Amino acid sequence: MLSEASKEKLLKRIKNAIKDNHIWKDITYCVHDKDGVYQCIIRYYINDKWKHFWATTGISAERGNQRNANKVAKEIVELFQSEIDKNNEGKENPNLSIIDFRNMVQLNTTNFDPNVTTKADWNFYDYMEYWLNNIIKHTVQKNTFVGYKRNVEVYTKEYFTMKEHKKTVKEITVDDLDEFFNFLRTEKNLKDSSVDHYKDNISSAFKSLLRKKLIRYNPIELTDPLKEETVEVSVYNSSEILDLFDVLEDDPIYLPSKFASYYGLRRSEILGIRIEVLDLEKDYFTINHVALQDDSKDAEERVYFLDKTKSKKGTRTLPIFPEIKKDILNKIERIEKCKEFYGNTYNHKYDGYLFVHDNGDFILPNYFTKRFGKIIRRNKMKKVTPHGLRHSNATLLHMEGVDIRDLQDWLGHQSIASTNRYTRSDYQRQLETGKAIERIFGKERVGQIV
Repeated sequence: MLSEASKEKLLKRIKNAIKDNHIWKDITYCVHDKDGVYQCIIRYYINDKWKHFWATTGISAERGNQRNANKVAKEIVELFQSEIDKNNEGKENPNLSIIDFRNMVQLNTTNFDPNVTTKADWNFYDYMEYWLNNIIKHTVQKNTFVGYKRNVEVYTKEYFTMKEHKKTVKEITVDDLDEFFNFLRTEKNLKDSSVDHYKDNISSAFKSLLRKKLIRYNPIELTDPLKEETVEVSVYNSSEILDLFDVLEDDPIYLPSKFASYYGLRRSEILGIRIEVLDLEKDYFTINHVALQDDSKDAEERVYFLDKTKSKKGTRTLPIFPEIKKDILNKIERIEKCKEFYGNTYNHKYDGYLFVHDNGDFILPNYFTKRFGKIIRRNKMKKVTPHGLRHSNATLLHMEGVDIRDLQDWLGHQSIASTNRYTRSDYQRQLETGKAIERIFGKERVGQIV
């Protein structure tokens, strides 16, 4: 506590600081460690300028002393305020309130001026929308942005515009974010791998504020870590794939499914194949163009194309197998016949692409996936997806002894870790491993006493 002598000295300094000026704006204060001693810093407004008044608490900045320092600081502030009140007697707008900085420091902001607004003062969802359309939009690929847009404008909006969750950026706490991620899991049934995308988006938004020094920390870094999930993708063996070809024959997704099975291509890579990249004399084709779908309400086109693959290794050249070549030639011939049959009603917009409907309309990525699932269910086959055929391809090649690095190049993976996740073992390989163990421990040891 302040002694009477200390109070007298402080009052002289305070009177000298404010003199006869009238302070009509709220003052703020904080406790700060300087040279090992806690100091009380008061911020006040005089003559259109913000000024600072420093006063020592006399308490060393050691662990356990901050509470006492806060008490002394409060006394100092009360002295300061009492002098302001005396100066304001008989004037308008007397007895201004003190903003308790001890409460304000709980907020994630570097600005404690109540008269200045920064993006940290914005509603959290409004800032996420701003980050989406003004910061991140021009730095990522369109297909990546579509995913970000969906994350922000659907569940993030739904949750943080609810009255009970509506907060400013500076008010968002670690608990708020953990509760949001739990909402995604329990209410929206999202897996942690999907929740992780939301974490990445929000983290990026906070990092943008950190770089501009508008907030003090990134709360995402303090949230509960997500559990690593091992997602088991259903795969087909060779006989199941051949059965699949039988039920798909004459269907628009027959050949796309064959490309998925023979080459382990991604859906976007398959549908992005153009006739011009098919060298039917030297029997090879190149993956260097992808087709993606944008289902957002304001999308100009449902399908759009990129002259780049998911990663640098995604651009690759692959052989055309005899059976695939036969199917390709049949498809090209069918396209020409359909152009003639449909005449003026044929859609020429996607001329040059291999995977179009008979009327020229493009085979949309989501159409491929949904129709594939419908046919699987109708024929009561084991549940698998077009992407599952990519995993199936990786597993079959791995079982045939293809080196993991060759498999990485075949699949177009940037990281070999991704390739490792794609390979699967089956019971037959487990039997082979078991036989190896038998050989190791089943050897007769000459001269060994049993």
